[in-house]
Amino acid sequence: MTQIVKQAGNKKYNNDELEDNHAKLEELVKERTFELIETNENLQVEIKVRKQVEKQLLAYQKQLQLLSSRISLFEEREKRRIASELHDCIGQTLALTKIKLKSLGKFSESAESKSIIEEILQLVDQTIKGARTLTFELSPPILYELGFCHAVQWLVDQFNEQQDIEIILGKYVGDIDLDNNVRFILFQALRELLINIIKHARATKVKINMSVVEENLKIVVEDNGIGFPESSNTYSGYGLFNIRERMNYIDGHFKIIPIAHNRGTRATLMISLKLSEINQHKRGPQ
Repeated sequence: MTQIVKQAGNKKYNNDELEDNHAKLEELVKERTFELIETNENLQVEIKVRKQVEKQLLAYQKQLQLLSSRISLFEEREKRRIASELHDCIGQTLALTKIKLKSLGKFSESAESKSIIEEILQLVDQTIKGARTLTFELSPPILYELGFCHAVQWLVDQFNEQQDIEIILGKYVGDIDLDNNVRFILFQALRELLINIIKHARATKVKINMSVVEENLKIVVEDNGIGFPESSNTYSGYGLFNIRERMNYIDGHFKIIPIAHNRGTRATLMISLKLSEINQHKRGPQ
C-alpha cells in the first residue's frame, strides 16, 4: 500500500514537473517568437532604408553622369570658341603678315635684307602651321563647317597619316544632319575607339561603315586585332565607359563585342536621327 502511494506521489510529481517544463517551454517559445518578430521588423526597416539609400545613390550617380556629359559639352563649346578666335585673329593676322613680308622682299635690294625676310617668312609659316594644328586639336572646324561625314573622313586621313595602321572608311553618299552636341559626341566616340584600337588591339586594319537604317544612324567599327582576353575587364575600361555614358546622354546606344576568339572586335554606335532632330529643336540654336 505504501509502495502504491509512493508511486502515485512520484507520478503526480512527474506530471507537475512536466507541466512546469511545458509552461517554461511555451514561455521560451513566446519569447523567441517575439524576438524573431522584432528581428524581422528590424530587418524590414533596414531593407527599406537600404533600398532608399540605393535609390538615392543611383539618382546621384545619374546626376553625376549627366553633369559630366554637360561639362564635356560645355568644354567643347569653349574649345570651339577659342579655336575660332585663334583662327580668325592669329591665323588671319599671320597670313596678312606673310603677304606684307613678301611685298617687302620685292622692294628690298640688299641680299642680307632678303635673307632676313626669308627667315621671317619661314618662322611665320611655322607659326601658321602650329596655329592651324592647335585649332584642329582644340575643335576641328570641319566638324561644324562641312558636317559629320567630312569630319570623319578627315579623322581617318589623320590616323592613316600619323599611325602605322590602315583605316578604311566605307563610302557614304551625302551628309548626315546632326545637331552640334550629337555630332561632337559621335565624333569623340569614334576618335576614342580608334585610339583604343591603336593602344590595345595590335590591329593592322580597321573598317568603318556608316549607314542609316530606319531613321537610325549606325556606325560600325571593326578591327583585326587580338580582341579581348576572357579574363580582361577592358570592356569596362574608362575610355569605353566614357563613350557609353556620353551615348546614353544623347539617348544613343553603344555596343562592343568580339568578332571571334583573337580575331578582333566590332563596336557599334547608334543614334536615332529623328530623336536627334527633336532634341535639336528642344535645345535651340547652339
